[in-house]
Amino acid sequence: MKLRLRVLFLSFFDPFVAETGPATHLRGLSKALNMLGCEVHVLVLNTKNRNRVVNGVKMHYFSPTSNPIPKIPGVRGYTLPLVSFKEVDKLCKEYKIEIVHGQSPSSYGYGLLRRGSIPFVVTLHSTSFGEINSYFGIPLSFVNRNVVFGVVGEMAMGFLTCVEYKCADKVIAVSRALAEDAIRFFRLPRERVVTIHNGIDLQNLVDPQVKEEIKEHMILSVGRLVWRKGYKYLIDAMRQVLLEYPDAKLVIVGYGELLVPLQRYINRLGIDGSVCFLDNVSKEKLYSLYREAEVYVQPSLYEPFGITILEAMSMRKPVVATSVGGIQEIITNGIEGLLVGPKNSLQLARAITRVFSDSSLRRRLGNNARKKIEKEFTWERVAKKTLELYKKMLDSV
Repeated sequence: MKLRLRVLFLSFFDPFVAETGPATHLRGLSKALNMLGCEVHVLVLNTKNRNRVVNGVKMHYFSPTSNPIPKIPGVRGYTLPLVSFKEVDKLCKEYKIEIVHGQSPSSYGYGLLRRGSIPFVVTLHSTSFGEINSYFGIPLSFVNRNVVFGVVGEMAMGFLTCVEYKCADKVIAVSRALAEDAIRFFRLPRERVVTIHNGIDLQNLVDPQVKEEIKEHMILSVGRLVWRKGYKYLIDAMRQVLLEYPDAKLVIVGYGELLVPLQRYINRLGIDGSVCFLDNVSKEKLYSLYREAEVYVQPSLYEPFGITILEAMSMRKPVVATSVGGIQEIITNGIEGLLVGPKNSLQLARAITRVFSDSSLRRRLGNNARKKIEKEFTWERVAKKTLELYKKMLDSV
């Protein structure tokens, strides 16, 4: 096999602009593969931009104006990949691409209409079935038009991604829990599914060796404001925390369909002065919030992995999280963080106040967390595992 392997990624998001989970994943992986000597190309769908090179990664853009799909709201985003296979074929021939790597759900069109024998792998970041299942039990007061549209969109996405995974030679799941979901929901042969965890860019997250003085009992949580993130239960827990720590403050960084229902709920509980929502914060501001926080909390009902947990751990922050999905592969209860049951506000509150009250526990959890990140969750490690998979796929062609 040639030393300089050429790989083409397919993505809905520009990894050097967007801050979604898949975009963050692709940014870290593409940069790390480039550092390992691979020639990395990324085809971004549904984005207007000029071709460019960023950190050694060759960026290509499939503009909406360059294809015949009409501008139908809610449909265009799903149909665009169907016509992108010609662009993929062109790039494969021009740059002699050896691996096509889709970031789900951007590559179902290529998978369905692909031609030739170039190995095709897809990274699975989540399952629509898991997303939909998390909505069971949502109170009517939290249901709005955007929630309904979100569920319908996930149903459509579930069908399209099923096509994508059936066509792929290999499917990479970002956690073992997600791999099991893929095998169960999509009925994929076990030998076609590989687990490679997400990573984190430690260069951008400065290790706070010198502990800053915590000025207040601040709780931080970062994520989309959707039901599966479990914020309703964190807010319920916050009411209990305030009984012991009246000065405690909860900061939630994110946006989504549940912003207004959550704000109404907070006002109804009478704790609006202790809970703050932030949106569109810069990376510098987010890292500052990690440093200021005394504890990071992830109250998810369904969580395929959890990159924000890695960010908090890399900043030596104690983490309180629910024992669901891929979270259990990141945190060992009592070692790098504290795990509680999903939908259990009382357990959440007790874990948070335990962290508040025990400085030695905070230091131990934070230090163990940083060590685990450095050992297991760097992008270099992820890239090496991905490169090994590429080589095995090419050897079997």
